[in-house]
Amino acid sequence: MNFFANIDRGKLAGLSAVLAVVIFLSVNIFANTTFRGLEVDLTEEKLFTLSDGTRDILKSIDEPITVRLFVSKRLVELNSGHATYADRIRQLLERYVDISGGKIKLELYSPEPFTDEEDLAVAFGLQGVPLDNTGDLGYFGLVATNSVDKMERIAYLSPERESFLEYDLSKMIFKLSQNKKPLVGLIAGLPIAGGPRVQGGQAWAFVEQVREFFDVTILNPTDRVIPGNIDALLIVHPKGLSEHLMYGIDQFVLKGGKALVYVDENSEIDVAMARGRGDAGPSDFDKMLNAWGVELVEGKVLGDLEGARRVNVNLRGQTAVTDYVTWLSYLPRNFKSDDAITADLQRITLANAGILKPLDGKGTTLVPLIQSSPQSMEIDVAKVRANPDVVSLFRDFKPSGKREIVAARVLGTPSTAFPDGPPALKEGETALPDMPKAEDHLAKADKDISVIVVSDVDMLHEQFWMQSRQLFGQTFNVPFANNADFAVNSLENLSGGTALMSLRARTEAVRSFTYVDDVRKNAERQFRDKEQQLATQIDNIKTELAELLNREQAGGELVIGPADKAKAEEYRHEMVRLRKELRDVQYELRKDIDDLDALLKFINIAAIPLLLGAIALVWLLIGRARRARRYTLAKHEG
Repeated sequence: MNFFANIDRGKLAGLSAVLAVVIFLSVNIFANTTFRGLEVDLTEEKLFTLSDGTRDILKSIDEPITVRLFVSKRLVELNSGHATYADRIRQLLERYVDISGGKIKLELYSPEPFTDEEDLAVAFGLQGVPLDNTGDLGYFGLVATNSVDKMERIAYLSPERESFLEYDLSKMIFKLSQNKKPLVGLIAGLPIAGGPRVQGGQAWAFVEQVREFFDVTILNPTDRVIPGNIDALLIVHPKGLSEHLMYGIDQFVLKGGKALVYVDENSEIDVAMARGRGDAGPSDFDKMLNAWGVELVEGKVLGDLEGARRVNVNLRGQTAVTDYVTWLSYLPRNFKSDDAITADLQRITLANAGILKPLDGKGTTLVPLIQSSPQSMEIDVAKVRANPDVVSLFRDFKPSGKREIVAARVLGTPSTAFPDGPPALKEGETALPDMPKAEDHLAKADKDISVIVVSDVDMLHEQFWMQSRQLFGQTFNVPFANNADFAVNSLENLSGGTALMSLRARTEAVRSFTYVDDVRKNAERQFRDKEQQLATQIDNIKTELAELLNREQAGGELVIGPADKAKAEEYRHEMVRLRKELRDVQYELRKDIDDLDALLKFINIAAIPLLLGAIALVWLLIGRARRARRYTLAKHEG
């Protein structure tokens, strides 16, 4: 103490400042080296935490993979968003390198105009982004190659796909580490695979997603054989299948083959493409479904008040927003939480889905994967097939209190749909080498079959689950629902793979205020009922008033007596009163939502500051009371 007491105060202050800087730097260096591997991810979806699926993929790599990240310095200087995103990608790739045990090699490039690195980026096919008016280009892309020069690339790392970043990166690594893809046989009653069948038409986006993980071979409805090398069948909106192909499916499933089947009681896409064809709408697969113990309820589609999507409608010449009770958006509460296929999904959207029910005495059980809420209702197909009245569907909705099945696993040992054996050959037909033989006919499965049935075909079309955006001449697909993920997950699960399942669902989920939604729906249903009553009364008065005013003399002069004039005036007053009542009803029913909205705003803006202020005040008062008590005691003792 004497040593410090003898030091000049100015020197002591300077020494203290130096020591403070040294301690600060030492703590930072120690923390940076010691806790480098420790991270805390506070996001609800754990977007910054690598999933088990990614870790499994990285640990299973046999051959070295080189990942090249191209980030032009000028590009990130011009756009701070790109800089932040590039840092995140680099850090994520460094984690990949660590977990892979060195099997992944990361190379970083900063291609600037007229450099060898720019030539390399162009050679790999990366998308150049204009930097200024001179035509100089910047690059922000990724290329990965394996030991046999198989290449995967992301030509431009769009920040719009940031929530899919881990999935995109892991998918690249997974595809480069795979030696052989499983083979899926696709049978479809719609031109979903594109190609020559639709003369220049494109494949549906979900098919392209399936092709990323599976080799796909097309089987036409008129084919008579299921090839022996098929690992799983994907059957979409089956109709017009030959009896031989149906028999092939029957035996394929009974003998242990896997099948994912999408059927529908009213496919909007089929109706739209048919342009008046009479058989458009329902699938034709009841023979097989019934043999497996599944019924697709005839003539009905699923309505669900809780899952209804909001859509714009034309209501008496004005645009209004209402719930479309047969266009549904289902959340995790509608999914089987302990099944690998649906456990991590965030949202599935449906359009006029059918309803599945189990059939007794078939030796099978249905295990639901996707179910409606209890606020469901069976709705006649006729009400949604052509020009559906969305407001009437909503207004007249009567919940059944039952949860209906939309997708299910079929488990058990069913019997064949062909008890008499294979269908006979028609005149002129010859047996094909791979056709099932009569002596190999299996009348009943000897172990559990592996079939998944889904009652909606339209959910596979991109308009119901994906948005496409154009940027720098490229199309970026941004899913808003996991419809395609469900299909790929199901095929992957049926064929025994699960590596990427947990990753597909890590989308940017839209979080809704369910309580606010319930208040809004209740208010709107009351409003629609009352609105319909008042609108009907107004229309009746308009009609009566028009009839009164249209009484004409033979010469065309309008003749209205005093009684009629009084009546007409009464009609006008009544119409004004009804219109005012209509506005009052709308205001009163809207008031519930506005009050709730005001409460939420108050909590968001003022409640927390007020709470902190109250805590500070209490703490202050307690401190003052303690000091006063100590002062009093000291005065007493003194």
